Amino acid sequence: MTNTPAPRVSVVVPAWNAAGFIEKTLATVAAQTYKDFEVVVVDDGSADDTKAVADAFLAKAGLRGRCLKQENKKIAGARNTGIRAAQGQLIAFLDHDDLWFPAKLAETVAEFDAHPDADLVCHDENVVKDGALVRVSRNGPLVDDMYGKLLFDGNALSPSATTVRKAKLLEAGLFREDPEFNTVEDYDLWMRLAKICRMRFLPKVLGEYQLVERGASNRIVYHNTNLEHLLRDHFKSFPDPDARVRRRMGRRLGVMCRSAARLLLAQGDAKTAGVYARRAVAESPSDWKNWAAVALWALKRPGA
Repeated sequence: MTNTPAPRVSVVVPAWNAAGFIEKTLATVAAQTYKDFEVVVVDDGSADDTKAVADAFLAKAGLRGRCLKQENKKIAGARNTGIRAAQGQLIAFLDHDDLWFPAKLAETVAEFDAHPDADLVCHDENVVKDGALVRVSRNGPLVDDMYGKLLFDGNALSPSATTVRKAKLLEAGLFREDPEFNTVEDYDLWMRLAKICRMRFLPKVLGEYQLVERGASNRIVYHNTNLEHLLRDHFKSFPDPDARVRRRMGRRLGVMCRSAARLLLAQGDAKTAGVYARRAVAESPSDWKNWAAVALWALKRPGA
């Protein structure tokens, strides 16, 4: 009896109530030109037939892999389960409604081969809504202080475009499963990885990110509350910030509040939008865009 060698890549797919579309996602994995991989689907407490659909597709397509079922732990917990179960040295993330182009794994592995010191590779993606191209997401670019860029300029990576060495994920402590980091768990992990990883960015579009509007006011507030929690947690990396760092912190919080105000106005929630617009000015009064956000809110508020 011979032991099957471990695959080089493990594709980790967190899935929740995905029975209606996970076959389409997994079909783009089956179509990869690079074949030394396994698939680890994690059914995160779905109420539908996600596991049965995934198991049937893996068997029909002859893909090496399995679907694990667990109680609902949210996406961070599902990804962590997949990482721990993975046999490959490289972990390629793929969310259950995103898609890969056939050369995705081949191009990514080639980048690791060309740069053996690399720990993480991220490529560009098409952002698609209802089958139509919205924009191209240019992830990166790489800078000397990648941690500072991510913290002060915003997220520059996407899960379904990112492949990381498993050893580095374990060293970083995986995704944080605390409820306060839900919806920003990937951004948090990229920042922690930036401190210990050598990153590479491929200027090639190798997949599609499916844009799903989650525009209800309570969801916008929930996300921004958690984003602020994350930012302030990472600001602790600067226990005695000088004036320049304090300005960067204020600017980052101002951008966060301004973005929330814009989204809330689009939802027609002028009252909450006003709170965020005024906070943007309070956090970073020197940024004229924050004042513009207040002016826009003043024009659109009831009775204006």
